[in-house]
Amino acid sequence: MHGVIFSSLRDYVTAEYGDDAATRLLAGEPVYLLSESYPDEGLARLIGRAAELTGRDVDDVVHGFGVFTAETTFTRLYPAFFAISASAREFLLTVETRIHELVRATIPNARPPQLTVSGLGDDGVDIVYTSPRRLCVLLRGLVQGTARHYGEDAAIEEETCMRRGDDRCRFSVRLTPASSAPGRAS
Repeated sequence: MHGVIFSSLRDYVTAEYGDDAATRLLAGEPVYLLSESYPDEGLARLIGRAAELTGRDVDDVVHGFGVFTAETTFTRLYPAFFAISASAREFLLTVETRIHELVRATIPNARPPQLTVSGLGDDGVDIVYTSPRRLCVLLRGLVQGTARHYGEDAAIEEETCMRRGDDRCRFSVRLTPASSAPGRAS
């Protein structure tokens, strides 16, 4: 697992639950470097620990972490990737070729998930996700965080899911301008 994911989990726990929770989460852990790759088991362990520390369900932690990572961490660390796309749809259509291929080429032992993203009408994308990690809940959060970055809402329907026994996850995502709910920018 890419080191940026571990660093983002630390930042997420700090932002949502405070410095003390992040310190307890990472007690006894190595310093995770953005330029390195780490065993998947470490992330699973930390997510389980985060759920225990916060009293939240593991899937809730993973989803919230995904939203935070896309909306905050990735946009801060990789602004150029987001700047060249005018919308969440445009960005999502390039994730595999522009980002995952770069990660595979530059980070030793990196194994990002395999994504096949195709257009779905004028306002959406179809995403096929395969990974032995089965972190489809994280992907759902990443899509929602990406949509938020672009001032959009993402309605996501998971048609198939590896966690339900399917061989891959398939998401239909419809993107619309963000609702004018209180606290949301229009």
